[in-house]
Amino acid sequence: PGTPATDFRYRLASGAWGTLYGVKADYTILFLNNPGCTACKETIGQIVASEPVGRMIARGKVKVLAVYPDEDMKAWRDYLPHFPSAWINAYDADLKIKSAELYDLKAIPTLYLLDGRKTVLLRDAPFPRIERYLIDAEAGRS
Repeated sequence: PGTPATDFRYRLASGAWGTLYGVKADYTILFLNNPGCTACKETIGQIVASEPVGRMIARGKVKVLAVYPDEDMKAWRDYLPHFPSAWINAYDADLKIKSAELYDLKAIPTLYLLDGRKTVLLRDAPFPRIERYLIDAEAGRS
């Protein structure tokens, strides 16, 4: 926390490329995940069920960048319908997140909360902690 997040390229199902630093929002939830992972599915459910975070996503204040860091593209494509369409659903086509150890992937899912300049606010945090941070920030308490 307090350090700049490492930028990386990602690819969308459409074939378009993007970068972490290209995501424009006051806050970015970086959600590193694997298709079919039980804890990932639970985390998706928690994020979707959060009314306050849902409102922030709808207003463009928060963006969720869900990134698959592995190479099984069929599994990733098959799992895409489980993600909300308002999220940026991508994969690490360069496989640098794991190979260059850009992010700590001791466990999947891994969640980071970044501010608008991509400074790490929370690292490897459970979603309820991220939700509390965002609610407090919205209320001017952070």
